[in-house]
Order: sequence, then structure tokens, then C-alpha cells
Amino acid sequence: MSKPGTNTAYLETVTPDGVAIICLDHFPVNSLHQNLRNGVVRAVLEIEKRIGKDVKGVVMRGAGRTFCAGADITQFGAADNVEVVKLGRSSSDSFGFGTEELSVPVVAAIHGHALGGGFEVALGCHYRVIMEDAFVGLPEVNIGLLPGGQGTQRLPRLIGAEAALELMTSGDHVYAPKAKEWGVVDEIVPKGGDLVAAAVEFCKRQMGKPLPAISTKPPPQPCDFATWSKRMAAQRPGEPAPQAIIKCVQAACAGPTFKDGVKVEMKLFPPLVASPESRALRYMFFSERAGNKVEGLKAKPQKIASVGIVGAGLMGGGIAMSCADAGIAVTLLDMSEGALQKGMGAIKSNWERSVKRGSRTADSVAKSLSLIKGTVDYKDFSQCDLVVEAVFEDIETKKQIFQKLDEVCKPGAFMCSNTSALNIDAIASATKRPEFVMATHFFSPANVMKLLENVRGAKTSDLTIASMMEWGRVISKWPILVGNCPGFVGNRMVNFYGGQARVMLEEGASVEQVDAAATEFGMKMGPLAMGDLVGLDLGIQAKKKAGQYLPDKVLQDALVEAGRLGQKSGAGFWDYDADRKKRPSPAVAQLLEQFSAKKNIVRRQLSNEEIVHRLFFPLINEGFRILQEGMAQRPADIDVCYVHGYSFPRYRGGPMFYADEVGLPIVKETLEKIGIKPAKLLNDCIEAGVPLAKFWAKNGKSVLEQAAKLRPASRL
Repeated sequence: MSKPGTNTAYLETVTPDGVAIICLDHFPVNSLHQNLRNGVVRAVLEIEKRIGKDVKGVVMRGAGRTFCAGADITQFGAADNVEVVKLGRSSSDSFGFGTEELSVPVVAAIHGHALGGGFEVALGCHYRVIMEDAFVGLPEVNIGLLPGGQGTQRLPRLIGAEAALELMTSGDHVYAPKAKEWGVVDEIVPKGGDLVAAAVEFCKRQMGKPLPAISTKPPPQPCDFATWSKRMAAQRPGEPAPQAIIKCVQAACAGPTFKDGVKVEMKLFPPLVASPESRALRYMFFSERAGNKVEGLKAKPQKIASVGIVGAGLMGGGIAMSCADAGIAVTLLDMSEGALQKGMGAIKSNWERSVKRGSRTADSVAKSLSLIKGTVDYKDFSQCDLVVEAVFEDIETKKQIFQKLDEVCKPGAFMCSNTSALNIDAIASATKRPEFVMATHFFSPANVMKLLENVRGAKTSDLTIASMMEWGRVISKWPILVGNCPGFVGNRMVNFYGGQARVMLEEGASVEQVDAAATEFGMKMGPLAMGDLVGLDLGIQAKKKAGQYLPDKVLQDALVEAGRLGQKSGAGFWDYDADRKKRPSPAVAQLLEQFSAKKNIVRRQLSNEEIVHRLFFPLINEGFRILQEGMAQRPADIDVCYVHGYSFPRYRGGPMFYADEVGLPIVKETLEKIGIKPAKLLNDCIEAGVPLAKFWAKNGKSVLEQAAKLRPASRL
């Protein structure tokens, strides 16, 4: 049977044995657009007419590289209303399309992946056959939604309430072997096998047998839903989707019928689509994927097959692990054999712990370990495509290392410095090839943290930029391109986070109130606890180095002078037990009273809303300055930076997105009240009457255009 057209689904053929094959064919990943859904319905209706004639079974397959990627979430973002949901849930009010009601066996043939609505399509079939390297999942929770195609009702009936909640509230991908173990799929086809042929044969074996329709199974046994609710409140605070998923599974267990549970799912789904949390999570989903794209960059990336790393400590070891896990050969160097072996041992121990946790297999760890070779000789970098220096933050030491790298690295090799704030142009000046040099700011631990700030120097070539952005993607990071300024993007902004916290302590807020307001907002740690963790004396050291130290003028200085350095001394803004558990400090409360009186400040009560606004609006204002200076490509990159590097709550979309949600006039008004001059870009957006996202889309320049206007520079 001929293909009727592109971007749809159709009855492809009927085999001589009576197996009808439905093909999902919507480039590139068979998303559930309306025309594809209509195509499936048409195919099912045609098959229904031919049952008892030439059709005895059905196989549903996906064209191209995957079975079905599910709903197109750009449709949600474009309309942001319930009409989109109604469109997506037409055709039998599910993604089953009536396949389960057919009187012949229907088999989903899964390759690539079946995610979200795509997995729900497969659950609407009687059986599922999967390629060995394929995976399934219901990741809707990661964009603030619940599975809205009857997945919350089918999956618990198939594998039980507990396992279904585990899969749906985590949003994890489940690969074929685990899916078979859980009972999610019925048969695995080995790599290299013919999936469709195997599915046809499987279908033929089921002909004449009773059909296992999931919707007709009895309600599953309930689990401890109260515990699940508490667990999700702790793991995903502020997100309504996990709690809605729990309610749906409760409904599945309560019954009495499948349709009763579906009604609950249908009731809870639309409010999630319209929620600010889902809007923010969908925004972050796209922002992460946009960061790797550099507007105006035409150079093609050079493949990085081998990486050298200078420094086998925590940071260097983490970078080595990320590379090896991506299949990249690593040469790890340290100054002594003892330091090298210590670093190699830490890498091995780290991976062995992951095996014990069950997140890795022993074979995969052995494979990654085999890719890391230790050395104490710089000459062993001679054939590396890239060398990353990952030693402590001292610019003279780094320049000396880059001089050595310049001598031993092959022509065309890239050389990067892992630094959180140092001037990459100064480091590059130690080489004769600054065009191949840039900074790569990893976050610790580098094998876990996803953010990578790639910092362009004044002479960094387009080839270097393109290659380092692609390398970041290959090693499973979210790379963003930033400019060469003190602190780059993340650390430049974070200074403003702690500053207002200390001012508010002087005005009347308590340490506990400030940190609680931040954590209730969604931060994993309040600014004062974070200062204690880093060490309060480090800020003073930096001020002294810059000639900005004024004793007794700042509260933090007074704490340090009193010996309260943070967690390491057992006392900072908080007091700490031997196990570093924090508790309120009466001494600090007394010091605050004295400090306010000394400055003639009448202490007052601050609301949590005021605290949150004053913590984040100065930081956001600096984000506007970073954009107007050309230090970041786009607002979304700043948001990715803060979500993945500084634990800004993902469900709030990042600081720049949050500013648009709150309203830019409110941001400006708060800044002016506390004596901070609003950035020009912030004023421009307000004068134009549009949020930052829209203003930047219309008026923002590409990072390369900005760079051209900012010469000569340590700018982009």
C-alpha cells in the first residue's frame, strides 16, 4: 500500500499472514501532531473494517530514528491554554486511538524511544516489542505536567502503583532490559535484529489468544500515598505535577472502573498546562537546548577524540570522568606520582560507589576507567586534541602551565583553562596561539554538575568556540558562551545575592528569616548558609587583594574579626554542631542589634516577599547589565547558568524568566527603593512595554555582532 503523504500516519501494508502495519511518519521524531493522530485513527478505522477478511493482527511502527517522541510541547507553549490539550486528546480521548478495542492483537514495535505520549500510544496496544538499545518513559513531570493520555491509569494496572509512581515522578528513561524486568514490554529484539519482522512474528503467535487489554485489568493495589506525597514535597518542592500524578494513581487504585480514573486525569491535566511552574519548566527545556547554538557562528566544530587534563584533583578528576563516560580518551597529569595515584584512586572509588548504588554497571565503569591514562610528563599531551588545565586559581601558575602546553601540544590543539573568574586573555598571552585558547568554567563536582561556562577571549577563533561548545554537549553538559569579564556570568551575578542579605540583617531581618525565605522560594541553601559553607574570610581576602577592605564597615567583616569564619570554624552567621548541622546563633542575634545601633538603624520587620525581591532583583539587574554589555548571548543562557550552576529553582525558570513573570516595573521599583540604579536594558524593556524575552528577541544582537562592537576587549 502506497504512502499517502508526509508527516502523518498510515496503513503501510498487510502481510500475506494478515498482519497490518501502521506506520507513524512525522519527521523528525514522530511527534503526536494532530495530522499524525488523525492518520492513526483513519488507519484503525480501515483495519476494523478488514478484520475477519485479510487482517488478523496489527503492528504499529515508527519511521526514521525512533518510535514516537510524544506530544509536541511547542504547541503548549504557543497557545498556553486548554484548547491545545483538547486537540492533543481527541481521538478516543487518549493516545490509544482505539487500538486496544480491536479484536485482533496489536503490537507496538519500539526502536529509539517511546516517551511521553509515545509511550502512552504503546501502552494502548496489547503488546510491546522493543529493540535492545531502545528506551521508554513518561518524562512529563520534568516539564510540569502529568502523562495526559491515560498513562497514569494504564501504567499502574500494568506494573503496580509503586513502580508506576517511581517511573512517572522521576521522569526517568527506562531501557529495554529494565523495561522487560518491570513487565513494561513483552519481548526484546537484539541489536542488529529486524524489529518489524520480529514484531510481526510475535503478533502471529498471539493470534487466537485472549487479548491482554490493560484497561480491563482490575484496579492495582494501593501503596503508601501519604509517604509518596511527603517524598515528592521534599524532592520536588514547589512543583504541583508530582502531587497531581500521585492523585491520579490513587484514582487508578480506587476505581471502580478505568474510566473513573481517566476522569481524574482529565480534570487534573489542564490546570497543570496553564500553571506558571509548567510554563517555566517548558521554557527551561528549550533554553537548555538553545545554549549550544551560537548565533552568527559559521565554523564547524572539530571532533575531540582525546583530552589531556592538568591536575588530578577534585576538578580535574571530575572533568576526566565526564570525558571518559563520553568515550573520549583522557591523559591525566599531576606533578608527582603520589598525587596522580591519589587522583586516579578517587576516580575509581567514585565510580565504584555508583555501581553499589545501582546507577552504573561494573562493565561500564571498567570501560570508562580503561580510557584514562595517568602521567607526570607534559610530553604525553603531544597528540591530544584538547588540553584542559584544572589547577588552583593563581594566574601566574596558570600562565606557566600554558607556556609548557604551548611547547608540547600539536598544531591545532585547543587549550582551555578551568577558571571561575580569571582573565583568559592574560592566560592566553603566555602562548603563541591565543586563537586556540578559551576558558572552560566547570562547576564542582564536574562529573555531576551540568553547567559549563565557555569563556571567549579577545583572540579566540570561531573554530575554537564551535569545537568547545560541541565538546561540552558531547560530555553531557549544558554549555553556554559567555564573555571575559570578572566572574563571567554566574559569579559576577552571585555577589549581589549575598550583599542584600547582609543589608537586610542590619535593617531587622534575622539570619533564620533570610535563609528560610530563600529556601521557601526554592533555593537549596540560603545566602547566609552558603556564605558559611564557602568561608566568610574568603570575601575579606578578596577585598584586601583588591584594596577595598574597610574594617568594621560590613557585618561579615565583623563576624570574621570575631573568629566566625563559617562552617570550618564551627560558627559563622549560624552556629554549627560537630556534624556541621546548623542552629541559630544567639551571639549573632546580639551582634546584629549592636551593629544596627552603631549605624543608627531602627530595626523593623521585613516580609518574606520583600526579602525574596531584595535577594534576587539586584542579581537580576546585574543580569541585565551583562546582556547589555554583550557578556551573554541571550537571557535564556543566564537562566540555564543559574538553574544548573547555582541551584536556582528550575520550576521558576531562572532569574531572568522570573523577572518577566513578576513584572519588570516591580523589579525597577524595588531596586530604586534600595538605592540601586536600574540597568539601561531594564529601563528600555519597561519603556517598550514588553518583557525581556520579547525585547531581546527583537533587539538583541548575536554574540559575534556584539563582540565586533566591543573591540578592543577582553569582551566577547
